[in-house]
Amino acid sequence: MADRVFCIDFGSAYTKVALRRDPGADSTLLACRPPGVGEAEFCIPSTVVVDRRGAKPVPEFGDRAAGMTGGGGIDVHTNWKKSIFVAPGARPQQSPLEALLQSPELAELAAKYGVAAGQIGYLNQLVAAARTLVAGPGGRMISAEAQQQTLASTLAAHFFYWLRQQVLEACNKLPATGLKYDSIPVRISVPAFAAQKGTDPHPGCKILTDALGKAGWPLHPDTPIVSEPYANAVGVLTKATNVLQKGHIRLGEMFGKGPLITVLKSTADHPVYRALVIDVGAFTTDFAAVTITPADGNDADPDARVAVSQQSHPLGVSDLDERVKAALPKEKGEFLHRASPVEWEDLRPAVYSTGKGYRTAKVGVIGGPADGDAVLGCVEAVTSQLAVEVAKFVGLLPALPNGAMQELILTGGGCGIPAFRDALQGATVGAGLTFVKTHAPDLKKTVGGPPVGKLDATFARGGSALGGASLYFEREYA
Repeated sequence: MADRVFCIDFGSAYTKVALRRDPGADSTLLACRPPGVGEAEFCIPSTVVVDRRGAKPVPEFGDRAAGMTGGGGIDVHTNWKKSIFVAPGARPQQSPLEALLQSPELAELAAKYGVAAGQIGYLNQLVAAARTLVAGPGGRMISAEAQQQTLASTLAAHFFYWLRQQVLEACNKLPATGLKYDSIPVRISVPAFAAQKGTDPHPGCKILTDALGKAGWPLHPDTPIVSEPYANAVGVLTKATNVLQKGHIRLGEMFGKGPLITVLKSTADHPVYRALVIDVGAFTTDFAAVTITPADGNDADPDARVAVSQQSHPLGVSDLDERVKAALPKEKGEFLHRASPVEWEDLRPAVYSTGKGYRTAKVGVIGGPADGDAVLGCVEAVTSQLAVEVAKFVGLLPALPNGAMQELILTGGGCGIPAFRDALQGATVGAGLTFVKTHAPDLKKTVGGPPVGKLDATFARGGSALGGASLYFEREYA
């Protein structure tokens, strides 16, 4: 149990950090970015750059790193979160060359053309020696995925050390509280597939907690890891509110910000409340369905009646980026391969949302009318995949009784793309769901459609950090 806590939402593109300074205090996002820079002051670029041009490698982080392009001794690492959580491939037991040298087909060809068996044996020895030289004694080859995961582990330790300095500096600018911020424990949000309980810890979770420890962060004693979809749902649905009375959480007051309050007051007419939260990020799309069945006489604290279904699918905006790079003309694709994260930050809304394109001095307009069909094809391909995953997730949810109230909440950077929002809404409606209200960034009300709520950046981008810092995850208070 912790009376106060930091929560890190480590995203592929941006990292967000929230603080709960006291049990009953609202969770707050920390502004670790200069005012007016980037999408939001609390969205910290996760990019790490290693400058190898000098005698020693020099790491760069944050906005400085996000503004750099690779090449000439500059290594730019983006989307390295994926390398932490994607399981390394199996070490190859036999390389293709070894398989060829030992194949019956090669033996037949050698006999046909008079190649001595000793020469084939010599080639086998040469390949084995080369394997030992590369892989070390025992000849165990390391897969590319394993190498990337090792690199990502190193980057994580350096990144979280730098992040800690930014967070503590931001805390020192808060109104004086007398708190020792450097002793407040931290938890970190991870994809749902890595946060499953009852199994061995996911290797990616260990990498992150080890990196946080090396960087000087004291880990939360009970819950150092929290699931991204669940944390996001809690953050958005509670609006970062924490309510503690007489030593117990008052979930009815924490979650009573919308249709749930109607359910709590009228269990006969509306026996169940469910919120479906979908977050489209750079690496994963996260699904969470929070279902509350309040009981008469205990309406203010429905904690025992909360059920959660959640899932993280490895599909996100970075997949769209890769498709677009491959689909555009060669010179434009090459430009995007070299583009800095800051350039991508400006490019995505211009190309994916408005269709006007992104103007460059080197290759002209990218994603404008000339590239419209290519970009549209990429967007449609990813939205089709998103729709399939939504249908799969919704199909696994338990049916709701008549009178149940549901609302749809779309968050994450990807939900700022109109085509993604439309696809997600269409997929849920196509699956037979109806909602009393839909929340999303830049959402407009349609004639005859359900009420809508526009989510500002605080909850559209910072929900997981805010929810992860919530009192809700301090189970000893429940």
